[in-house]
Parts: sequence; C-alpha cells; structure tokens
Amino acid sequence: MKNFLALCSLVLVAFNYSAQTVPSTSENYVYSKTCLDADCIKKAETVQYFDGLGRPKQVINVKASPTGKDVVSYIEYDQFGRQTKDFLPVPQSATSNGAIYNSPLGNASTIYGNEKIYAEKILEASPLSRIQQQIQVGNDWATHPVQFDYDANTDNDVKKYTTTTTWSNNATLSILITTGNFPANQLYKNTVTDEDGNISIEFK
Repeated sequence: MKNFLALCSLVLVAFNYSAQTVPSTSENYVYSKTCLDADCIKKAETVQYFDGLGRPKQVINVKASPTGKDVVSYIEYDQFGRQTKDFLPVPQSATSNGAIYNSPLGNASTIYGNEKIYAEKILEASPLSRIQQQIQVGNDWATHPVQFDYDANTDNDVKKYTTTTTWSNNATLSILITTGNFPANQLYKNTVTDEDGNISIEFK
C-alpha cells in the first residue's frame, strides 16, 4: 500500500512539473509572469526569445487562447536586419509550456485560411531605408498599398510669406505679406498616397 501511495505521489509530482512553464534553456529569453489573483493561480505568462544579436524573434503567450493553447507572435528580419513584416499572432494547436516553436506559423492556415497574415513594408534600396510602400494585412489590400514618395519642391510649389511687425498704440502690429515662391530644391517634399488614391503632400 505504501509503495502504491509513493508511486501515485511521484506521478502527481511529475504531472505538476510538466504543467509548469519551462522555457528553452538553449535560447536567450525573458520570462515574465503577471499574477491575476492573490494566490497567483490565475496568471498571464509570456516568454520572449531573442536571437544572437539581441533582437526579439518569437513571443509566446503561454496558454493565452480561450482553449488554453499558446499564442505565438513571430518576428522576421530581412537580409539587412530590418523588420519589414509584422505578423499576426498565431494560436497554436497545443501548448509547449513556454518552449520555443520551431514552426510558429505552422498553424496559421488553420486559423486564417489563405489570407496574408502580415503587414509589409517595402523599403528603398539605400542606407536610409525609407518606406516606399506599406501593405496592410489581408489579401484584399495586396493591390492597394500606401505609397510614399520623397522629393524636393519646384519653383511654383510653395508660396513664401514674411511678416513685418511694428509697435502701434502700445501693442505689436504684424502684417503678413507674400514675397513670391520658395526657390526650387529648398524644401523637402513628402507625398503619401493612401489605399484609395488620396494624396497628401507635406513640405518641410
């Protein structure tokens, strides 16, 4: 009888241990736990993994889905180390109790179907890495990007105003006058065309 009780105790201990959050020790990670009640029975647990350069590469919200499964946010970088894609969180089919996922997007088609699950930035091929296009999540937005253009003003783009201030009746009096246009190539011209083709131009 004693041996049977000891065996049951070992099984319970092993079960409780396996249910604990155990991050992958071969990876760089930060584990955080937020207690939601006084005894910390209800809690929110997150494990954030980092690559060798200290950049986040995967965030696991442990058992965060309504059915107690993990929800993973995958982070990807291009060949120049820039984050050009922002992926939607992907609920997993089970929980890894905090261990890293080798295929964090493997369950994406089950949840999102054939939809594009990331927003995308198209960057220019220069060290400035300025955004040329921004494409939102979903297949419908793939052909409706936000377009960014960078230029300089021309001779007739922007009027130039000056003020003349004088002292009159114990107060300042300012008069606004136009002195023509700004000469070409004196101002930055940033143009944004939204998904519906509406254009916004900003001069600096």
